[in-house]
Amino acid sequence: MGFEVTYVNGSIVSELRRVYGSSTVSLIERLSTPSKRHYLRVNTLTIPTGELLDLLKSNYPSYRFGVDEHYADAIYIEVRGPFNVPIVDREIIVDCKAAESIVSGANLYLPGVRKHDHFKKGDLVNAVAPGGERVALCEAVVNSSELKSMGGGMVAKTVVSKYKLPAIREMTEYDEGLFYPQSLPSIAVGHVIDPRPGELIVDYCAAPGGKTTHLIQLSRGSSRVVSIDRSIEKATKIIKTISRLRSPSNALVMPSDSRYLDINYPFIRPDKALIDPPCTALGFRPKVCFNKSLRDALSLSGYQKQFINAAVKTLKPKGLLVYSTCTLTLVENEEVAQYAVNQGLEPVEVSLPYSEKVYYGDIVAYRYSPLSHDMNGFFIAVFTKRA
Repeated sequence: MGFEVTYVNGSIVSELRRVYGSSTVSLIERLSTPSKRHYLRVNTLTIPTGELLDLLKSNYPSYRFGVDEHYADAIYIEVRGPFNVPIVDREIIVDCKAAESIVSGANLYLPGVRKHDHFKKGDLVNAVAPGGERVALCEAVVNSSELKSMGGGMVAKTVVSKYKLPAIREMTEYDEGLFYPQSLPSIAVGHVIDPRPGELIVDYCAAPGGKTTHLIQLSRGSSRVVSIDRSIEKATKIIKTISRLRSPSNALVMPSDSRYLDINYPFIRPDKALIDPPCTALGFRPKVCFNKSLRDALSLSGYQKQFINAAVKTLKPKGLLVYSTCTLTLVENEEVAQYAVNQGLEPVEVSLPYSEKVYYGDIVAYRYSPLSHDMNGFFIAVFTKRA
């Protein structure tokens, strides 16, 4: 049993029906629950998978851990729950993003607070999603009177959540750079690219750096990675991720709009390219709000195609392009992949465990479905550039 999903936009439901038909309602219900496995990508440059697995089992004995059956650098934590959340007489209304984290045991931080009752440090309060569902019982770590003057930081520590995971980003192993929290389909992307020594690889929409650092890891520093995102703030996030994971310095991080890479940096001619662009993120689990509209998806689709244009112009002949999203719509997935073919790219068939092969127009691509393999929703299409 998941959240009572709120803010369901009718136009996006209609778009999802183009893919999932009569299973669309079941899909939305499944998206409101977390996957049973929560994945961490092992930073094999700093620790072997088996050693990290033993460390996690020792340090967090109340959780069950395992290594994925297909990807040796992917460890999963079994998500516990659902649990009943006790009701108290004080509430903090949180935004959708915060609710989607707190539901699995994350703590509440200031940016997620929308409204709140009066409370004192040490008081028990309910974290409440925008639709009114209590997603956690939390213990306040500050007084409510302090919130206006706070620049950030933790507001309440989660005591009982509907589902339970360790507070991932507060784990010692996270601070030490031993892993990166990453969904399994996202981990698969790096393996599809399969970086080789000496190759130049461009990550077009790289923040916060998860896939960039995976490419560095897989090549053990022997490939050259150009990691691009559109602002200094986003580039800084990439640099922080590289630093935390202690990755080799074979990545060039650039604050730039990679839609114009062919114009601004025509000398960058990648052997391989990754485009994982901004999207409606409808495949994320657990999801509280389906407040994206078809208009949002169409707008993002046009934006995504601009990255395809730049990659087509800069990629070397016979070069490889991987396009991926964490969303579910046709207009952001298959239709963008068909656009890539129309621009001169050829679709490539690959082996992707847990995925469903889909055919659309002239393309073959891969969808990860919450309905069939308990995955986050995800899409991957692979292309080569004609010689």
